Amino acid sequence: MGQINPQDLLSELEFDIKTGDKLKARLVLTHLPEVDPSTRKVAILHLLRADPAFTIEVLTGLLASGNHDEATWSSFRETLFSRALENPETVLDLMRRESRPNYRVILAALLGEIRQESAVPILMSVMHEERDEQVLRSIIRALGMIGDAGATTSISEYLYSPSAELIIAAIQALGQLGTPTAIQRLSEKLGADPDLDIIILDVLASTQLSEALEQLNACLSSRHAHVRNAARQHLVEIGAKAVPFLIDNLHHDDPDLLIHSLNVLGEIADESAIAPIRKLLHNQPADANVRFAAYEALGRMPVQKGAITLAQGLEDPVQNVRAAAAQAIDFNYNTVLAAGVKNMVMIEDPKKRPISKTVIDAQCDTIFLDLIEGSDFRDFAVDYLGSKAHPEIRKHFMALMIANGLEELSARVRPEKNSQQPRPNVFAVDDSKMILNIYRSALHQIGCEPILFANPEEAVAKVREIKPDFIFTDLNMPEMSGVDLIRAIRQWFDSKQLPIVMVTTQNECSDNEAAFQAGVNQIIHKPFTADTLAEALDTYMAN
Repeated sequence: MGQINPQDLLSELEFDIKTGDKLKARLVLTHLPEVDPSTRKVAILHLLRADPAFTIEVLTGLLASGNHDEATWSSFRETLFSRALENPETVLDLMRRESRPNYRVILAALLGEIRQESAVPILMSVMHEERDEQVLRSIIRALGMIGDAGATTSISEYLYSPSAELIIAAIQALGQLGTPTAIQRLSEKLGADPDLDIIILDVLASTQLSEALEQLNACLSSRHAHVRNAARQHLVEIGAKAVPFLIDNLHHDDPDLLIHSLNVLGEIADESAIAPIRKLLHNQPADANVRFAAYEALGRMPVQKGAITLAQGLEDPVQNVRAAAAQAIDFNYNTVLAAGVKNMVMIEDPKKRPISKTVIDAQCDTIFLDLIEGSDFRDFAVDYLGSKAHPEIRKHFMALMIANGLEELSARVRPEKNSQQPRPNVFAVDDSKMILNIYRSALHQIGCEPILFANPEEAVAKVREIKPDFIFTDLNMPEMSGVDLIRAIRQWFDSKQLPIVMVTTQNECSDNEAAFQAGVNQIIHKPFTADTLAEALDTYMAN
């Protein structure tokens, strides 16, 4: 091909515009990438000054031909857009007349971009007769961008198309429409396909409409772990706007819904949730997991009024709940709480010392430094840190004492010599730092070496590097559920080679079935104790 003379190209384009020769103008423009940038700009100016209908038809044909790269012809798209805004009737007329799929794709996209409401009947008419998937996708997207509620039903039909791309286009378009019916149709689609479920939840979250937030909140009760986990993450990211829905959940009796709602409220840490959570605790929920989740949530919020509610948690019969209450007290420590805690420690069972042990195992630094002034707690702490506490906890508090001028007291902590008998390596996977702390103390107590993971993906990677002797895992975790973790690990180790026990608050049949299909050895329920873990270890590690 010979070199294009820029002036000849511009002269030919001017002549074609003047004579209305669309075909020749289009041929001239195909050579535009071969000339310098300044010539291209002049050519675009000619098109902008030409009759809008002429420019629209020429550029539509040019883009429909596909003989261009996106970067070179982006300016043509901008020109076409501006001309279409000035003269939408030309685009509408072309849409009525054109039957070629490549033209319809461009025209539908253009009508969507300019939000041409009068195009809706034409687009819907074409959609009902069209069979080309690319055209249908372009029309669905355009209808979503235009946002006419009347298109809701027609778009919803494509949620059940055999084409994944059409389903995704319909999901995104319904999210753009944002009508109550559109949101309802999206929620009805949930549960059919995990990948599509995630896309639907992303769309619902992006709208942040009241109806969408209501559906996201409802997903906390879903039968499917991946739906619950994704909804939970979105609600956390949405933040304060989601709080009223979550607070309303606290009036329900379903323990699982209460736990999920409290977990999200804790991560959002909005102070408006404090009073409703305190009220929930005042009613003394029977489920220990609910009480744990409530105290864990309050441990992330500044509880000023009614802080005595936190102190009551130290007397809970379940150690996990006491740990959560202790950390909430540590976060909100004040003179009133200090007096209450000291009194409880003073009168606690001197043989079992449940509150004192909890303060140390939960690493409650503020409470520890306050209580260490008393000789009774001091003597217990020195002995417990040396003989019973996990080495990391011992190291932590020895450093804390040194940092606060208690070097002599720190020196009194004399760790017992480690047994020569090797300890089984046990992975514990849970997205709650507090639960991991409880695992650490409990597993250490029963003679295991705990290796803790808040991120299940890190646990999976570590399994390939160092095979553990046993794994305990939670079910509901962001990014990767416990079922997904089990499924991944079972690619390398079967249930005899590496026992895995799921420890969860859930008792959902579908979750249990999925876990067993993935290869879990057993499912046990929170709250767990050292004895609970020991029983599971003995069952599978003895074989």
